[in-house]
Order: sequence, then C-alpha cells, then structure tokens
Amino acid sequence: MAQQFGAQFEQMQSAANHVAEVNQSVQGQLSGLRNQLAPLAGAWKGQASTAFHLLMERWDTDARNLNEALNSIGEQIRGSGTTYAQADETENQSYSRISQALGN
Repeated sequence: MAQQFGAQFEQMQSAANHVAEVNQSVQGQLSGLRNQLAPLAGAWKGQASTAFHLLMERWDTDARNLNEALNSIGEQIRGSGTTYAQADETENQSYSRISQALGN
C-alpha cells in the first residue's frame, strides 16, 4: 500500500510541475501577443479607441485570472500530493505499532 501512495505522490508532484510549466508557457505567449497588440492602440480613434482600451483591460484581467487559476490548480495538486504522503507515513506508523503489539 505504501508504494501505491508513493507513486501517487510522485505523479502528483510531476503533475503540479507540469501545470506550472504550462502556465509559464501560456503567460509567455499571452505576453508576447499583448506586446504585438499594444502598438495598435494609437491606430484607433474615438469610440474605437475606447473600445480597444477596454478590450485590452479585459485581456489583462483575463490573463491575470488564468494565471491565478493555473497557479491555484498546481498548488492544490501539490497539496494533495503532500496529504497523500502524510497519510502514507501515518499508515506505515500504524502498521508498525500493530505489528509490534502482535509481536511480529
């Protein structure tokens, strides 16, 4: 049973790391695209300019929300892995105490 938890812990840590890597990649791509769009701000006039600026504010908010969501997912996966590892250790200690009590 301990090996099963150990494998889950390692897989969960790997998954959390993968989420962090994906988040970093996505944020880099969003930032690059944002930088390409920024020079267009001066091309818009009047209501179109206002709409463009509002859209870019929404872009920034959505990019920030995505970043926070992916960070949260990674942290929750990592936390679950730690919980599994702690449960595994508690289980091992319980088995040891039972085994000692039975004289094995």
